[in-house]
Amino acid sequence: MLRVAAHVQPGVTLLDIGAGHGLFAKLALERGARRVITVEPDVRKTRPVAGVLVVAGYDPCITGMHDTITVIDVLYKIPIQEWDGLLERIVDRMKPGGLLLIKEQDPTDRWKNAWNRIQERMASKAGLTLGESFSYEAPDVFVSRLERAGFGDVRIERIGSGYPHPHVLYVARKR
Repeated sequence: MLRVAAHVQPGVTLLDIGAGHGLFAKLALERGARRVITVEPDVRKTRPVAGVLVVAGYDPCITGMHDTITVIDVLYKIPIQEWDGLLERIVDRMKPGGLLLIKEQDPTDRWKNAWNRIQERMASKAGLTLGESFSYEAPDVFVSRLERAGFGDVRIERIGSGYPHPHVLYVARKR
């Protein structure tokens, strides 16, 4: 999360979609975000976070315009055919030039991805996460998806060095 938080600029309004327990929201505040809103559908995970507006629900319940939107380890639990709709809603809630940060796993890293799938299946069986999907897309394909959705200056940062998971961060700006 620290590698993702390094991209949060002081003074921004930030929306964190699929915020879990709110750890990233706290990091964003520490980085100087002016306002942080989290949305999390799993009410077992939502907790008050000082200085953060915590919303229990799915992303359509959030309105307003944001400088930065984050989606961290969420997409894989959403069926791939729903990704474009989510990206459209994100574009609609983002200020021109806004920053999108999406952290996911790289399915092209076979060994690390195999470990990730084992761990995620155990978490799902234990009821720790919502969603039944395991949707992954190769980074070059996902970059094209982001560009079609209205994002430019899309960069891929491989942030999995030193971790057993193939973490990848997509950094993009709304056109």
